[in-house]
Amino acid sequence: MSITRDDDDLQMDDWGAGPAVVLLHGAPSAPADFAPLVERLARDHRVLVPHFPGYGRTPARPGSYSLAAVIAQVEAAVRGAGVVQVDLVGFSAGAYKALAIALGGRIQVRRLVLFAPFVGVDAAVAQRYRDMAAAVRTGAFDARPSWLERMAGPGFAARNPAGASRVLAWLDAAPQAVMCDELEALADAPDLRARLGGVRCPALVCAGSRDAAIPIASAEDTARRLPNAVFERFEGVGHAIFIEDPERAARVVGAFLPGAPTPEASAG
Repeated sequence: MSITRDDDDLQMDDWGAGPAVVLLHGAPSAPADFAPLVERLARDHRVLVPHFPGYGRTPARPGSYSLAAVIAQVEAAVRGAGVVQVDLVGFSAGAYKALAIALGGRIQVRRLVLFAPFVGVDAAVAQRYRDMAAAVRTGAFDARPSWLERMAGPGFAARNPAGASRVLAWLDAAPQAVMCDELEALADAPDLRARLGGVRCPALVCAGSRDAAIPIASAEDTARRLPNAVFERFEGVGHAIFIEDPERAARVVGAFLPGAPTPEASAG
């Protein structure tokens, strides 16, 4: 059963029972992309899925966009749900939020799972983000013609037309203004790479070998910088890991995050 929780207009689905795990979606991507993972984890976890402002059932926040404010909002919602220890699963920009929460120390993070993690960019890439956001705002750039090529592995649309439609639907997952705000916020976000050595909890970093949005070399570098990380390579997969290979994604996360002990294990 899913229960929707509200915290200052942030809506969060609440599934199952057991050790808490929070799933943080990307920018843009849909909270519903986590459905196979929710199904797997809710067997022995309490699974919380926040809908970031502008996505799903959470309205866009009025005024200027603040990445730090969104992270604080997620932390408040998790604490408001009575959770004091948590595993975090973050996809793309959601991975940045997961790492920021782990580094902030306001919530005790037991384990991290990072899919195609965004952790910060150099000045040249940051400027490209700003330029793209500005071009989208003025109508000078349309991301749709090249979106699948950037987000999915080669041939995915031919193999899985329904999955390709879901990846294209990311462009409608939130208002265009929200996605531009997010892109600019990521351009200005503090680079976390130098701080990753301070994340002491076990971590699993997953990346597609054909990811054009967050190159696999970047994800491998993130795994090397984290003191207690293991790396999982998804061969032939692009950025949209949860849509391109949902079964394997759910399987590797389920294996990495121990659930609640069974009665037999507790008795033993």
